[in-house]
Amino acid sequence: MAKRKLTKAARFERMFKIWEYLKKNTDKEHPTTQAEMRKSSELSEFIGNKETFNRLIKDMARTLNSDEYGCKPESGWKIYFDDFKKYYGDDADEDGETDFDSGDAYDEFADQTMRISGLYYNRTFSYEEINSIIEGILSTKTVDTKSAERLINKVEQNLTTKFYKTGPKQICKVMEPELMDREQMRVNLLMIQKAIDNNVQIAFRFNGYTYRKKLEPIRDGKDIVSPYYIVASGGRYYLLACKEVTIKGKTVKNMSIWRIDLMTDIGIAEAGGKRKGMPRIPKREVENLPMEWTEDFQLKHLNMSYDKPVWITLKIKSPKQEDNPARRIRADYTFLHDWFGDKFKYVSTEKTAPYDDIVKVECSPFAMIHWALQYSDRVEVVEPEEVRNRVMEKIRNLNTKYGITPV
Repeated sequence: MAKRKLTKAARFERMFKIWEYLKKNTDKEHPTTQAEMRKSSELSEFIGNKETFNRLIKDMARTLNSDEYGCKPESGWKIYFDDFKKYYGDDADEDGETDFDSGDAYDEFADQTMRISGLYYNRTFSYEEINSIIEGILSTKTVDTKSAERLINKVEQNLTTKFYKTGPKQICKVMEPELMDREQMRVNLLMIQKAIDNNVQIAFRFNGYTYRKKLEPIRDGKDIVSPYYIVASGGRYYLLACKEVTIKGKTVKNMSIWRIDLMTDIGIAEAGGKRKGMPRIPKREVENLPMEWTEDFQLKHLNMSYDKPVWITLKIKSPKQEDNPARRIRADYTFLHDWFGDKFKYVSTEKTAPYDDIVKVECSPFAMIHWALQYSDRVEVVEPEEVRNRVMEKIRNLNTKYGITPV
């Protein structure tokens, strides 16, 4: 189809075409000029003469940079150019707000001579934020690979410019079992978030997998919990909650962690009467539950273990040079950093061979017992004594299981 030739484009069409061009071809670091825009084959026939172009840009700035109260602060502008900033920017000498909608004010604005230089469209999302959005799409478990690629293409086409450096649209993944229908996962997440927002409890069936590879309830009744935080960790979604239980006549309110992919038949717990849901237990009454979410939660609760973290002293095997124990042979703390980030504390190095290091970490005792066995060739639990004894008990049980006689 031959490209149409315009005799005179409608004013709104000119504005729309210029707006589209600015969105795709400019940002704060890459402003444009009228001369440059006239060179664009997709835009040249919409610009008009110098006076028309000047008025269009001014009117676009007036429309996109103001609201019912007048001109917005600079942080809320969409169209930037030097003279608009000069006359209406945060540092401009203006008395009060500019009401562009009043007749006199608009006439004054329209007649005002402005040079259109340093022109660009101010983006809603920075490139760093775009990268974060794409990383989120790539890592989510509720979107399949093809859908993720389509979403990323839409993000890049509609929220970025030609100056944005596109990254990988697909991460190669190892095969993971499909634990739940993605649509069901979305339903669960939305229901739980609704309950959190409304400060009410939820009821659900908690399931496990059978030898037939089917998901089945692990008990007859439903669990009722107070939900507080949805956590994404290790490719799964978890719920930090509290299930109130009675032990020997005493009510216990401890934090518990539930895998959301193992929940079915989820809904708001009925309260009876006119109440829309049972009120959840206040956070302050729940043992071990953080009052505010902190991103280092996982570092203290390895593999989402939910018992209370304590400070644990470890002995770490870190080879040194024989003739100079102060010199390390290699950088060998990567495994510790992978699990605890920069939160571990180096204490000292032993004075005698084999010159192991002493470090401290804050961690769930349950998680530490299993982690220490996983890295038994490199780690020894020193304190607390209770945690060390539980590791020793695990080792004795393993010796018995595998028929190993202690030497």
